[in-house]
Amino acid sequence: MSESVIADDLHIKGEVTTTGDIELKGVIEGDVTCRTLMIAQDARVEGSAKAEKVVVRGSVDGRINGVRVTLTSSAKVQGELICKALSVDEEAYFDGTSQRVDDPLGNPKSVSPDEHKVSPQAAKPTNGQSEKASAAKTEKRETDKVRPMITPQST
Repeated sequence: MSESVIADDLHIKGEVTTTGDIELKGVIEGDVTCRTLMIAQDARVEGSAKAEKVVVRGSVDGRINGVRVTLTSSAKVQGELICKALSVDEEAYFDGTSQRVDDPLGNPKSVSPDEHKVSPQAAKPTNGQSEKASAAKTEKRETDKVRPMITPQST
């Protein structure tokens, strides 16, 4: 796979898509999709970022979907994180919500014919639960809210 470097003097407006890696040193106003996204300290994404691995040293204003997401101490993120694994350094700034999901990239899963068959007993609620309560319990998702860390600014 190839790696593309978006230089610090480059400002892109629009969608950026590759099957390779991107090292962002400039600015992207739009959506980014790639395998690995490395956002440098002075770089910025204004839009969504979708990659297997996302490392943020700069700033993101938008949604991040990644299998592994890392917010380093210099990161400034505002928006939603949808990931399988999240690492946040102590000094990182994050204002938004995070949600842990098994497949944050939404890859279509191949399903064998037997996987989607449901036995009649499994389809019925048990222990006196209503069908509505049973469905709500099944669809429960884990959502974590992270509050921003306020750090003193030096002058």
